Formats: sequence, C-alpha cells, structure tokens
Amino acid sequence: MKILEKHVLSEFMRLLFMALAGFVVLFITVDLFENIDTLIAHEVPPLASFVFFIYKLPFIIGQVSPVAVLVAVLLSLGILSKHGEITAMKAGGVRLLSTVYPLIAAGLAISLAVMLMNEYVTPAAQKKADSFRKQWFGVQDATFGKEGLWVKSDGGILNVRHIDFRKNELFGITYYEVRKPFRVSGRIEASKAVWKEGRWLSEGATAWTFTKEGEARERANQQLALTGLEEPEKLVNLENFQQNMGFFELWEYIRTLEKDGYETTKHWIDLWSKISFPLVNFIMALVGIPFALKTGRHSGIAAGGGLSIIIAFSYWMVYALTRSLGQGGMIPPIVAAFFPDLLFVAIGSLMYGYVRQ
Repeated sequence: MKILEKHVLSEFMRLLFMALAGFVVLFITVDLFENIDTLIAHEVPPLASFVFFIYKLPFIIGQVSPVAVLVAVLLSLGILSKHGEITAMKAGGVRLLSTVYPLIAAGLAISLAVMLMNEYVTPAAQKKADSFRKQWFGVQDATFGKEGLWVKSDGGILNVRHIDFRKNELFGITYYEVRKPFRVSGRIEASKAVWKEGRWLSEGATAWTFTKEGEARERANQQLALTGLEEPEKLVNLENFQQNMGFFELWEYIRTLEKDGYETTKHWIDLWSKISFPLVNFIMALVGIPFALKTGRHSGIAAGGGLSIIIAFSYWMVYALTRSLGQGGMIPPIVAAFFPDLLFVAIGSLMYGYVRQ
C-alpha cells in the first residue's frame, strides 16, 4: 500500500472510531433516559445496568455502523480537501480514485465483520439482555401489529393483538376451532381471555359453529375455553424474535412456520435483511467517496455533515418503502431487502463516472 493510501486510510479509521463511539454513546444515552424510571423503580444496581447495556452493544454497533462509515468517509476526505491535500494530489498527477480505493475495501471488511457479528455474537448477547430484562423487570406485555400474532395449537388457531403477562390476559382475540381433517368447525371472537386453572377462558365471547354443509350457527355468549393453547409465558417465545436469531437459525424457524401453515413474508424480509443491511457499510463508503470528492473541495467538513444526513435519510426512506411493499406482497421479500442496496450502488457508480470527468 502506498504512503498516500495509508494516509487516507488512517484518517478514515481515526474518524470512523470517533463517529462509531459517538453514535453508540448517543444511542445508549437515549435508551438510558427512556428506561431510567423503570431501572429506578425496580432498584436495578448501577453495575447491573452497565452489564445490561454491554449486552446490547453488538446490536447497537450493527445499527449505527453504516452511518459511522458514511460520516468517516465524508469527513476524512473533507478534511484532506480543506487542508489542500486533495488539490496537491491532483497537481502531482495522482489519480484520486486509486488513492481512495482502500476506503471501499475497508467498507467491505466492515460489512463482513458486522455480518459475522450478527450471526455469532448479537443473538447470544440479545438473549442475555432478554434474560436480564426478565430477571429485573419480569415479562410484562407484548403488542402486535394490525395483523396480530398467529399461534397454532392442537385445538385450533389463535389470533391475538395484545398480551399482558403480568395479569395473564389476552386482548383482541379471534380463535378458530379446527377438526381433523383440516376443517374449521367454529369461531370465537372475544375482547379478552384470562388464564385460569390451566387454560385460557374467553370473556364476553361471541361464538359460531360451522356445520359440514357450511352453515354458521351462533352460540350463546358465555365463557368459552380456548383449547390446546400454551401457558402465558410459553405462548410467545420472546427469545425467538428475529434480532435474537442468526441467519441459519432464522432460516430453520421460517421453514418450521411454513410447515405449520403460517404466513412468513415478513420473516423472509427479515432473513434477507441480515445480509443486505450489513452490506450498507460497504455501500455507504461506495456512495460517500464520489460525493466527498465533488463537494469536499468546495465546502469541506460542513458539506460532509450535511451530506451524511441527506444520504442516510434517503436510504432509510427507500428501505422503509420497499419493506412496506414487500410486507404487502407487492414485491418479493428478497427484492424488498436488496433493492435499496442495488439502487445506491447504481447511484455510487454514476457518481464515480461524474468524478472522472
């Protein structure tokens, strides 16, 4: 590696660690203030709180690293430009793009490192954080989106909107009674169900029985049992959230869900995002370099900070849009996960052509 390349890379790495440390501290500070009342109410010792945030550190690093890479690229080249080093390189006949290629290689290396961390370190650390949360706070509640949570049991299929683990209660319930061979024999709708005497009992329920001929007969409102469902804490396996799984673990989990007849579109998007999102580190370096070379020579550090916000926000908007389209079934899950990456690679490539002019 040439001296100029080493100089550019060292400046980038210095700013990368500073940006990464800054974003991690900011993330933890916001999280701490959001949870400070809970920590105090449960009398969590300061050392235990510190350990809790250490467990969350791998997840936080994975989330903020793309922005840190982008900021480091833009600011490092902006500083070199402000000090006249970019101009000196051009005057000396040095090809700027060949000098900054180590930054692209560094972005790729960071992507691979984050990918490995998300596979082998983050899931274990998140499970430790969940165990800490259960130990000190208890399992409290879980709220699900407009589609609710679908749970299959021996006696039927349950859809629930909210679970209060403290009171062992379910809210917003639709329960389909299923008989073999697979036939829906009844439906129960209830605003609430309570765990009593080893079973779930619905309150204020309206129920229908479906005959083999397809006729629906309404049953009298009463307290009805939802048969075959797990006890409260086993109803939702909190350790099976996607961020607590590695790529291959989630792959097997999705296959199991599909065998049981569950909708898995969102899970497939989460799976492919475990590859596409770490690659954003590489893409931010790829996109940031040509922008920095074009604007840094005029605006220096100020442009770097502004461009970081614009580029990161633009990527997030595209990511949110394609994810929504994917969850709605309008585009395949793999397209939803990788389209933002491909779009910004194309933008970066076009900018490289512009820089060469």
